[in-house]
Amino acid sequence: MLEGTYPFVAGGVSSWVHHLVTHMDDLTFAVLHVSPSKGFYGHKMAYDMPNNVLWLEEIYLHAPFTWRGLFQRRPPASLLHTFSRFIQELRVGDLSGFDDLVEELQTQEGRTKTGDLLLDKTNWATMVDELREGAPEESFLNYFWTWYYAHQPLVNVLTCPLPEARVYHTVSTGYAGALAAAASSYWERPMILTEHGIYTRERRIEIYAADWINDRPGDETIASEAPYFRRFWNRQFQMMSRICYEHASEIFTLYTDNTEEQIRDGASPDKIRVIPNGIDVNRFDLVFDERQARPPNERFTIGFIGRVCPIKDVRTFISAMRLVVEHLPDARIRVLGPWDEDPEYAEECMRFARALELDDNLVFEGRVAVDRALPALDLVVLTSISEAQPLVILEAGAAGIPLVTTEVGCCRELLEGRTPEDRSLGPGGLITPIASPGETARAVLLLAGDPQLRRQMGANLRARVKRYYDQGDMVHAYRMVYESHIVLEELPWQESASSSAS
Repeated sequence: MLEGTYPFVAGGVSSWVHHLVTHMDDLTFAVLHVSPSKGFYGHKMAYDMPNNVLWLEEIYLHAPFTWRGLFQRRPPASLLHTFSRFIQELRVGDLSGFDDLVEELQTQEGRTKTGDLLLDKTNWATMVDELREGAPEESFLNYFWTWYYAHQPLVNVLTCPLPEARVYHTVSTGYAGALAAAASSYWERPMILTEHGIYTRERRIEIYAADWINDRPGDETIASEAPYFRRFWNRQFQMMSRICYEHASEIFTLYTDNTEEQIRDGASPDKIRVIPNGIDVNRFDLVFDERQARPPNERFTIGFIGRVCPIKDVRTFISAMRLVVEHLPDARIRVLGPWDEDPEYAEECMRFARALELDDNLVFEGRVAVDRALPALDLVVLTSISEAQPLVILEAGAAGIPLVTTEVGCCRELLEGRTPEDRSLGPGGLITPIASPGETARAVLLLAGDPQLRRQMGANLRARVKRYYDQGDMVHAYRMVYESHIVLEELPWQESASSSAS
């Protein structure tokens, strides 16, 4: 169960999923992807589907709003009552009505339209009561559309056909997590969750900056309390995360610090385990050898590897590079990563780079094969405002390249070590604060001016990756997890797939 990622969007989480599936070719998978709307990704996939993926299906959060066809058939009274109770209880943090709602929605077999359910007079009264009690001073028009578009995608997800599987694995909470929780509840099969980044934290960052949330004129987001509609959306995502946490048999994360935030968001400590990311270390031995064999670069070469999107804070990277170029006029700067996730932001970054007169230094190259790009780099820089355990750090490290990265996720743990034994290997790069172009530039210039330090940090990081972050260990750990949860009888859709194949 995936949302906004594999196989349509390239990146760390997508690479992780692809590795997991392709390295368990004796198991079969079905992929359900939650997409914003039909055609959002243009039906272009960033990855070829492995042979052991039997089918891929998209589930859409949104459809264009239309009054046409609404109210022609009123939903059953039992469904209206169950949904109204669920919404009211959700407001006070009670999730007990989720399973009943899933059962009711699945029983309808798609006969109930989302609009009919949400806009029925029963739920209209629930919505009006919530506004009167929680925010009587707010615009009713803003409240109506906020309420509708907060609940519409959740209902769309819960009304889609839920496939029967031996085990459900969601790679986030949010809508994919709600989908997995619904399938687990309906079919009474186990569900597991792996969180790379914390979904609610990433949504809070987006909500804070969102211009699509209509606050009252003059409202400001202050330290003590955000405006009402931002609190509304935060609560919605927090409740979906709790639904996923409560239905998960086990919860996995990539590093220890993530567990503290999961527990604060409602996860049971007894369910949580840490399984770190891993990479194919042997594959990057060839990259390391190629890098060692090449002559020194005539121009010091800096790489930014990642999606060009707000959470990677590419603008801070560009600002830092402007400062670097003032001291290293010949620096070559390569932005290596897709920009189709947020084309508007990517275009803004390109305009920003031109405005800072970086045309002779900085180039946006789009998506590249990382193992082909790494040998030519002297340094990798990350300026993300949110990360979990970035694969790019492991990949660059395996190639013997040091990094400058912001202190997010487990970046410090990766560069400096987690245990005393790990830390004894020495640092693999430098850590900087979030959104600090000056600090990032200083760190880059320090390493650019000290080739011996770069070589030593690259060697330290390579040793750490080879010792602690081998992909084989990660794949083996998840194989054991799957085998501990799998229900062994053959499933109906697998029987029909086998018949079709024969």
